Parts: sequence; C-alpha cells; structure tokens
Amino acid sequence: MPYAGKKVYLKNESFDPIYHSVNYGFFFKSRILSGGLMALGFLVLGTQVVMPLVFFKTQDDVAEPMRGSVLGVATGYSDFEYKELSGEKKTQDTQVNVPKYFYIQIPKLKIDKGIVETNPANLDPDTAIGHYIGSALPGEKGNTFIYGHSVLPFFFNPKNYKTIFSTLGDLDTGDEFYIYYNNNKLTYKVEFKEVVDPVTVDPLAEFKPDYLNESTVTLMTCWPAGTRQKRLLVRATLEK
Repeated sequence: MPYAGKKVYLKNESFDPIYHSVNYGFFFKSRILSGGLMALGFLVLGTQVVMPLVFFKTQDDVAEPMRGSVLGVATGYSDFEYKELSGEKKTQDTQVNVPKYFYIQIPKLKIDKGIVETNPANLDPDTAIGHYIGSALPGEKGNTFIYGHSVLPFFFNPKNYKTIFSTLGDLDTGDEFYIYYNNNKLTYKVEFKEVVDPVTVDPLAEFKPDYLNESTVTLMTCWPAGTRQKRLLVRATLEK
C-alpha cells in the first residue's frame, strides 16, 4: 500500500516580483520613485503655500515670486490692473500746489495715513493707492475717485498696498475717515456703499447733484475681497 502521508507544496518564488531577491524595477517603483514624489510634493507645498503664507502675514512688501505663487494667485495677490478705468481721462487741472501724494486715514480699518498717488502712471495701485486722474482733488467741489487692491481678509495688512482695502466692506454709514491734503485734514463721512459690475464703474461720475457744490469721495476695490468679479464702492461726503 503506497504511503498517503501529508503533502507539502513549496511555492516557486523565482518569478514573484515581490519575493525575487534582485527585482530592481520593483524596488525603484516602491521606494525611490515614491520617495522622490513625496519630496517633490513637500517642495511644492513649501515654496507655493507655506513660504508665501509666512511672507503674506509678516511682510509689508511682498516680492513678485511670492505674489505669483499658487497661494498668491488663489488669494488675490497676483498683479492686476483696473482696466475698467482705462477709458478717456480728463486732463488734471494744472495747479501750483498739487502734491505728488496725499494721505488717507481710516481708523476703523486701522489704515494710518496710507499713501495716495495723485497722478499714478498706471491702474495697478501696487505701491500706493491710486487717485483717478481727472476726478476731483480732495476738498474740491466734485467727486474724488480713489482705488486700491484687496485680497482675502485673512491676509489684510494695512501697510501692504496689495491688501490695504481688503476690509473696506466693514465701513458702515456714518463712519468717518480722513484725507490729509496740502497740510489740511479733511473729514469725510460714509453715506452708503454699493457692489456693482466692473463695466458699470464710471470714475468721473458724480453721486451728488452739482448744485449742492459738495466735495465727495468714492473708495473702490475688488469684491468679494480676494476675487475680481465685482467692485465695492464706498461713497462719502466732506463734513463741513
């Protein structure tokens, strides 16, 4: 009678990609390639998110590479011009005492004498808030049109001109702000605010009847802050 003992099967591992002792292809895919991809991921995360986050929160002037990062583009830091303001401009009246800059102070927004460029060279208020050429100068009869950048409010820095108007929507009717022009402190009180489409913005339009001879200001920025879909306009009138 033949022996009917317990049979033992031995696995042939000669072609097994896992157990083969010299399978360099599998080793490369499982260790080196995955490790390289992980390192690349950390590099991208560090240079495109972490470093820009630190710079945005701590620096008043953010370098171009940081603004062009993934986080910079996503939050509104990338370069941008208010092209809807690029229509035909009136020539600025020639006056002896027209300064190159004047200043705006908005206590509620913690903006302390932000620089406003009277006759900016372009429509990108990158290093100073812009005054629209041809609109009234502060204290004059008519409307002074001022525009500035905004990003996501989390990154608001009142000393950074890429973010200076990020919280402009916090102004309410009755709030006051100040413009310092030719050594005069002018007090303006907010009357109302509105959100409009960019194509409807007219920087030379008045919002008070001409016969009232009033001095008004319009502050404009992109809205919601960090996007460029709409424009927020804050309208204010000079206190007498």
